[in-house]
Parts: sequence; structure tokens; C-alpha cells
Amino acid sequence: MTLSKVALVWRGVLLALLLAACADRGMITIAKNTPPDASIENIFVATTRQPAEGNLVFSSLRTSVLSFARFDISIPPSHQAGKIEWPEKPEKGADPATDFATRDIVRYKNARDFSTALRKNAQNARREAIVYVHGFNITFAEGTYRLAQLSHDLKSTSTAVHYSWPATQNTLEYTRDRDSVLFARDGLQSLLEILAAQPYDRIVIVAHSIGSNLVVETLRQIYLQRKTAVTRKLAGVVLISPDIDTNLFEMQLSRIKPLPEPFVIFGDEADLALKASAFLTGQSNRVGQLKDTEILRRYGVQFVNVTDINDSEDKLSHTVAITSPTVLSILQKLSMTGPLSYPEEGAVLQTLIDRAKR
Repeated sequence: MTLSKVALVWRGVLLALLLAACADRGMITIAKNTPPDASIENIFVATTRQPAEGNLVFSSLRTSVLSFARFDISIPPSHQAGKIEWPEKPEKGADPATDFATRDIVRYKNARDFSTALRKNAQNARREAIVYVHGFNITFAEGTYRLAQLSHDLKSTSTAVHYSWPATQNTLEYTRDRDSVLFARDGLQSLLEILAAQPYDRIVIVAHSIGSNLVVETLRQIYLQRKTAVTRKLAGVVLISPDIDTNLFEMQLSRIKPLPEPFVIFGDEADLALKASAFLTGQSNRVGQLKDTEILRRYGVQFVNVTDINDSEDKLSHTVAITSPTVLSILQKLSMTGPLSYPEEGAVLQTLIDRAKR
């Protein structure tokens, strides 16, 4: 790599770090008096974060003991697709007329109580559970509110479950988060086994950034252990801007047979966060920024390119698939017709994304 290219990469790295470091961090804010026209999203939670004091609820510290809860998140009537409307001054609380807020928190003592709550929910909702796994440098609140935003924007009637692993709240601790991904595999497997024991017909997993590596590592582990109670209910995997080494990803896929269908990746060649990760790890590319996707097609993976979608406010181009009103609108319309199947709807999805770029 020439010095000029090194300088460009470093500029991108520093920009990514600076933007992340300057952003206000999301916190859980309680507001019981929600307006009648606010939407309520019930988010079930399993986490390997240690409990914390104050508005963070769960910290970035690790624990092997899973905690379980349900957060009832109020979405303001003025909500705009793709956004999380955070309170301007969270220390003064949230205004549920304009801000995301938590109306109620239900804590479960153990996995049995959590399972009972899931079972009741499965009887009243679509018999599908969607598990969301967040990425690097995300607080507990940010991940929980993001899933609430996605569930609302996609008009989902599935049970929403947030697996929150112990990511740091410091952009400079990327290496620690990579280790935490490996630490959190058993917790995610336990959650999937709990879900598989409930009366759900389908389990779909959605992961972002380095959380994608956590998901694929856990799936590899589950398939090697022949946990058929889980694998027979896996009905789709969606990886958004996956921060995974390409060679590692190919090795992981070789152990996940049969591959859950659909298996979809949303990628962006302009993703600054992945460019920073590639530099820090000494790799030329991460899976989420591939230009040549032939290797993925050989394994039955559909790659959806969202480069040039320009209505997301994410300056890093790292969350376009979950913050772009255009992409969310397309996904919402597709989900109304039923579950995505591979490959027909996957090809249709890419065609619709391509049209939206014009």
C-alpha cells in the first residue's frame, strides 16, 4: 500500500472514530404518561451484560449469567422512519410526544419465567421470533431502541427479541469488543434454544456490524453440536454491514449446512466503519463491503448492495439498511406479502434497491 493510500485510510479511520466519539450516548428514559396515539413496541431482552445503576440499565461489563427482561418502548406520533428520536436532555427525561421513551420494564427472575412470557406472547402474535444482535460500541439502550425502531418501521407483528452482548462504550476499545463477541456465543446459543422450545414456527436472526460475527460463530457452534431443535426453526438470517474477515466467513459457512434460507447480506462499498475495521485488522476488505460477491453466491448467500442510497443520515454509511427510509419502505412492503424466500425474492429485493438509487 502506498503512503498516499495509507494516509487516505487513516483519514477515514480518524473520521470514523471522531464521529462516533462526539455522538451523545443513548440512555433508557422512563415515561409512563405516553400519548394515546403513541405506538408501543414490546421488546424482549436477553443479555450477557452486567446489571448497571442508573439509566444505562445494563453495563458494558461481561457476565456468563443471562439476564432477562421486557422493555415496552413508546414510539412518538411524530416519528420519522429510520430515526431514533432521543431526548435532547435525557437527564431531564423524555417527552413521549416527541421522543422514544420506555413506558415499562418487566424483569424475569430466570429462564423459566422468560420462557413463560414468550409462550404467552407467541400465542397472541405471529408465530415468528426475530432476534436482533447489535454491533460494536453500542449501549444497551441504543440496541434496544434500534430494535423498537425497526419493528415499528417494518410494521412487524413478530415477537421482537434483543440479544445484548457486552459491547463497550468506547470507540477505541475495538479489540475488546472482538473478544466480547467470542465471549457472548454461549449466551446467544442459550437464547436460541429457549426460543426454539416455544411455539414459534420460525426464528429469524438480524445482526449488525461485528454482531454479525457473533451470529455466524454461534450458528457454526450450533450446527457442529447438531442442535436440531434450533436449526429446524431457523427461517432466515440477515446480516447488515457485517464486520467479518472474508476468509473467516467462508470457513464459517462451510460448517453451517444446510444454510438457513434466506441468508441475506446488506453491504455498502462506502462504509467508513468497515474501512476502519479493515485497516485495523490488516485486511483489504470486510464481508459488508465486498465488490465481488461470487464467493457468497456459491454458498447460497444473497448480497444486497445499498451503496449510493442517500437518504440515510448515517455519515459513516454503516447503518443504511436500517436507517434509510427508502430501504425500510421496500422491506416493509416485501414483509407484508409474507416471509422472504430464496432466491426469487432476494433478486427482487436487489432490483428494487437498484431502482431506488436512480
